[in-house]
Amino acid sequence: MTELESVKNAQRLYHIILAVQRIRRSISGVTWEAFADNEDKQGNVVRCLEIIGEAANHVAVEICDANPDIPWSSIIGMRNNLVHGYNEVNYQLVWRTVQNDLQVLEEKIPQILGRLNLPPDFIPPELPTGAL
Repeated sequence: MTELESVKNAQRLYHIILAVQRIRRSISGVTWEAFADNEDKQGNVVRCLEIIGEAANHVAVEICDANPDIPWSSIIGMRNNLVHGYNEVNYQLVWRTVQNDLQVLEEKIPQILGRLNLPPDFIPPELPTGAL
């Protein structure tokens, strides 16, 4: 993988991590009942899951193949369901996903980033000011 390809993949992987962090901040201390009653939290979490799925969809196949413990196709499939089935979102499934399935991304993505051929001056993307 060229340095440029590594940079593009790193940016996508960082976007996944940043979206996971945003979800974590959004639901910190929140119960299912509070989440179910809060459209703003629901919207934020769904948007972050869409970002995760879109970024995952553009990660190089060789990275996905080398990291089968990350359920890439399920992540992308959930994004597609959220985007195209926006009028019938299953918020219980969204809640279970953020409670049970984000940890693998938090653990594995930094490891993948550490193996990429990034230039020494690479600066990871950051959350925009006031993002949450």
